Amino acid sequence: MKAKSIFGRSSKEIIEKLTDVINTEFNSTLAIVFMSDKNLVDSISEILDKENISIFGVTVCRGFTDEAMDSNLNSILLLEINPSYFKIAYETYEPDKLEKAANKIALTGLDFFSNPAYFVSASHVNSPIDGILNGITSVAGNDAIIIGGISSDDDLVKGGLVFTNNKKGADAVLSLIIDSDSIDLTGYAVSGWKPMGTAKTITKSEGNRVFTIDNQPALDVIMKYTGIEVNLDDIADVYTQIGTVYPFQVQKEAGIPIMNPPLLLNKDDHSVICGMNIPEGSQIKFSFPPDFEVLESVVKHAENIKLHVFPEAEAMIIFSCIGRYNAFGPLVNQEIEGLQKVWDVPMAGFFSFGEFGKPPGGKSDVHGTTCSWVALKEK
Repeated sequence: MKAKSIFGRSSKEIIEKLTDVINTEFNSTLAIVFMSDKNLVDSISEILDKENISIFGVTVCRGFTDEAMDSNLNSILLLEINPSYFKIAYETYEPDKLEKAANKIALTGLDFFSNPAYFVSASHVNSPIDGILNGITSVAGNDAIIIGGISSDDDLVKGGLVFTNNKKGADAVLSLIIDSDSIDLTGYAVSGWKPMGTAKTITKSEGNRVFTIDNQPALDVIMKYTGIEVNLDDIADVYTQIGTVYPFQVQKEAGIPIMNPPLLLNKDDHSVICGMNIPEGSQIKFSFPPDFEVLESVVKHAENIKLHVFPEAEAMIIFSCIGRYNAFGPLVNQEIEGLQKVWDVPMAGFFSFGEFGKPPGGKSDVHGTTCSWVALKEK
C-alpha cells in the first residue's frame, strides 16, 4: 500500500494538487476525503469518479493532514491499495432507523470479508450515534473493529454530509470496510480527561435525553457542580461552556469510562441531550477541566503501541473530537503533530461530533471528547 496526502484551502488549490498526483505513477484506488467546504463536494467527487477512485467522504468543520492543521482545510488521503481489500457501503436512514442502516453495513462487510474492519461516519447528530455501534456489533459481533467520527459543522445543530461516488446525504451512514486479513490496522481511542468527585446516578432518561440526575433536573445539577451558568436561550450553550470542559464519564462495569458530553439543553424542563444514550441507573462522574496531560496521554499510548506492537505503518487516519479543539484551541495541534510523528507517514483527519474506536484494554465503543486514531499497513 502506498499513500499520499494533499490539502487545499480553495477549489483551485486542491484541484491542482489532486490533478498533479493523478498524473504521476501513483495509482490511487481509494480517496479518504475530509472537506471543510461543502461546495467542493461535487467537483472533487467528479474528478475522483473519472479516475475510478473510490471515495470515503465527510464534510467537516476542521480538517488536517501531516502537512497542515489550520481551519478551513480540505484534506485528502489517497491510497494505492488493491480494490479487493476494501468495500464502500452507504445507507440512508430515518431518524429512528439508524441501527437498521448500520445492520446493513455490517452485513455488507461480512458478505465480502471474513474479518471486516469498519471505518464509519454519519451525517447528523440528532440520532444517538451508539445506534451505529449497536447496529454493527449486533450483526458482526462485539469484537468487531469499528473506527471513525461523525461529520461536523460549525453549527452543532446542523451537522454535515457524508458522500461517496455518485451519492451524498444529510441523513446517511457511510462505511469504508477493510479486509483485516489483508491490511494490518491498529489504533486506540483515548480521552485523557480525569474524573471528578463521586459517582452520580441518572434517575430519569429517554435514549440520549437526560431529565434528572440524583432526582434533580439534569441541567441544574450540571451547573451546580461546574459552577457555570449557561444561557437558557442558546440550546447549545451547555456544550460550548460545559460539555467540552466537564464531559460526563459514564462508568462501566469493567474498563475505561465512556466520555459522553451534554450537547443541547431544554429550557422548559432543564433536561439535556447527549451524543449517546444513557440508560436510567447509569453511574456518571464529571470531569476535571483538561490539562496538558490530556494531550500527552494520547501520544504516549501511540508511542507504546509502536514500540511493542506495530513498529511500521504506511498511512494514518485521526478522528479527534471538536471538544478537544474547543478546550485547547490551536494547542491541540501538539497532539495531532505528536501522533503523526510517531510513524511519520501520510495522514489525514478531522475534528468530529463523536468518535468510534477501541479504548486501551477494551472493545470498540462510542466516545466524546476523545481522539481515535488508526495506523495501517498492508500485510
